[in-house]
Amino acid sequence: MSDETVIIGGGPAGAAAAIKLSRQGMPVRLLERKPGPHHKVCGEFISYEAAQNLKELGLDLAALGAEPIRNVRIYNGENELTFDLPFTAWSLSRRLLDSALIEQAGCAGANVALGTAVKQLSRTHEGWKLVARSQSSAGQTSTELSAQTVFLASGKHELRNWKRNVKASNRYGLIGLKMHFRPSTLQQAQWKNTVEIHLFNGGYAGLEPIEKGDVNLCFLISQDIYKACGGNWLRVLNWLGRTSSHMKQRLATLTPRWCDPLAVSGIPYGYIHSPNDSVPNLFSLGDQAAVIPSFAGDGIAIALHTASLAAYVHTTGGDSRTYQQLAFNDLTQPVRNAEVLASMLSNRLGRTAAFACARLWPTLPREMVLRTRVGLSHCMQ
Repeated sequence: MSDETVIIGGGPAGAAAAIKLSRQGMPVRLLERKPGPHHKVCGEFISYEAAQNLKELGLDLAALGAEPIRNVRIYNGENELTFDLPFTAWSLSRRLLDSALIEQAGCAGANVALGTAVKQLSRTHEGWKLVARSQSSAGQTSTELSAQTVFLASGKHELRNWKRNVKASNRYGLIGLKMHFRPSTLQQAQWKNTVEIHLFNGGYAGLEPIEKGDVNLCFLISQDIYKACGGNWLRVLNWLGRTSSHMKQRLATLTPRWCDPLAVSGIPYGYIHSPNDSVPNLFSLGDQAAVIPSFAGDGIAIALHTASLAAYVHTTGGDSRTYQQLAFNDLTQPVRNAEVLASMLSNRLGRTAAFACARLWPTLPREMVLRTRVGLSHCMQ
């Protein structure tokens, strides 16, 4: 039985955990199913607490080309609400962020295996057995691994026979779509330091600048709308442009970087891993620990927070149930707050009431931002 800790998934949660454990001298094997840098469906918003964690992990966001985000514009049809964030956030493509973290994990001493997908995970009387499949120029090879401890950081992807215990939700049937765009030269200034959120029934669209002057569009729509558009990307964009004149104007000045968008579905927004579902020596991180409604912009922060927490508990001799209880305590309130906001903003009446309240109490939007952060009060002390 190997004394390595095996980490499944090389996103922010998995790579951060690998860095933390390796720095403590623990043997780590990090398995990432993709063979190299790649894009993922993500708003790519790096909140203050996430930026602090990344700094501790050795990443210089400015040097990587990340864009600072200080302002928010929210649209409800033709109505606009603007406010300053209570902190400086950042925006960086997941392709660059994940690559930098994986590189840092390797430098810290982790055994990083790219292009390696875990096909089977099963318990043994000594720990865990994993069957991994690797892809190379020579073809596919299967490898059997053993470990005493496994960190499950597979993100939105479910591992066979280890699905999250998800309760039914009316937000489970949403489809997430993402595209990078190049704005026209005249329009580049309008994106400086600003994230936009466009609200509509059942979903929302987020636009924000990323590295090299590009803009990331990431949005959620219902399956019914997607089907009504025939699953056609151009028809979906046309539908999105009709949600407001503001969105129509944005799309008219943006040139897509890719032929087709990235897409994901079946995301269990509002999910929180219960300590009662804990499995000995299995630590669930990132989206496997909790899935906050994406408009809150704290998914990357949750990934890094759970990675740090799991690594600390593991290196100090704690068990997985202790970790899952601590994570549950930290994540429940921000996720629940974000769920309430998502529910309110998903319908016209709720959005109208929210905009009215924000105008009556100008500090309310900033307060809601703070109430959907994970570990922010600790970071800002």
